[in-house]
Amino acid sequence: MSAHTHPVVRAYLARVRTALSDLPAAEVEEIVEDVRPHLTEIVERLGERASVDAVAEELGAPESYAAELRTAGEYPPAPSTKGFVEKSRPMLARAALAGLLAATICAAASGLRMGVNWADDKALPLLLFTVVLAAGSAGYLILQGSHDVWALPEVRKFVERTGLRGAGSRGKKPLQVISPVWWVVAAVLLGMFAFAAASSPLVVVTFLVLAGLMLWAGPMSARERRWGALVLPLSALVVGGVVGTGGSIVQRINQPDWAYDDPYAYTSWNLDEGAESELYYGSRTLENLYVFDAEGQPLTDVYVYAEDGSPVLLPRYGCDPNTGEKIHTGRDNQFPRPRIEQGGWDEHGTVNGYNVDRPFCEEVEGVPFTVAVPSGK
Repeated sequence: MSAHTHPVVRAYLARVRTALSDLPAAEVEEIVEDVRPHLTEIVERLGERASVDAVAEELGAPESYAAELRTAGEYPPAPSTKGFVEKSRPMLARAALAGLLAATICAAASGLRMGVNWADDKALPLLLFTVVLAAGSAGYLILQGSHDVWALPEVRKFVERTGLRGAGSRGKKPLQVISPVWWVVAAVLLGMFAFAAASSPLVVVTFLVLAGLMLWAGPMSARERRWGALVLPLSALVVGGVVGTGGSIVQRINQPDWAYDDPYAYTSWNLDEGAESELYYGSRTLENLYVFDAEGQPLTDVYVYAEDGSPVLLPRYGCDPNTGEKIHTGRDNQFPRPRIEQGGWDEHGTVNGYNVDRPFCEEVEGVPFTVAVPSGK
């Protein structure tokens, strides 16, 4: 099959003819024959990559190229029956491109934020917004094709100035090898993200759907470039998640065991298995501390701190006035605390009497002992 009968040449020129159909048939054929050699040259250079979209990257969409030919030949403008649609296509293409770029940035930010702490679903609204934004932008590009975007003057200038067209041709073979590997790796990572965020069923379902979408859209993008509109934000989400997770792991490795999450508040590191602060003297658990001055007089309202300036936080207990039970009332580093005396009332109102039937609990202030402070050195 010669290049003159190549289906891409025929398809492109057919759309050019349609766009010029209001002109005399003889003049249309003359215009088509004039541009056919240039179009043939592009198709031959593209080789296996030849498609209407690929040619549109070089010349612009057939309709846009036909408009340029109409202007260059000083022909009258096309009838206005489709003027609004034609004028709106660049605007819609710009909106789709802007939406795709915004979705890619939001996807990277979502992955980064969620990767720092997968148990925190505060980034879920941003992720869902990203999904909606990417669906709208990618949906337009997939349904309408990417030729309108490539035909935008700013996109063509950017491609020409950066040399991306030539770079794409040179890097085609390496990308053919790397891309399938990336699609699989990205889908696996999205599946892992789903299990890491298992605390939120909505996040789990979202990531599993996105993993399947990556496996489906990846191979499609190898055949038709427009499907890359789905692969791009998905890849950004994966990269953001990996960077966020990696940064969180490095921070935890470099963070000492006693470090705290809140930079404006100290936390205690003397924790028992139940994650409740406790203070030990040998094997004994201490609930209270008594401090005396040099004269042996007890001190009150004393606040105890460790050597690094962090407070020694211990649980504070009190009595429930309704049940008479000992209850947890808070946690602080102020000493001494009231002593909690517990027992029971008997039927005669005697504490710890015979046959008690009601619990007894009382908060007792003061120091229950005296000390002899050693004198001398």
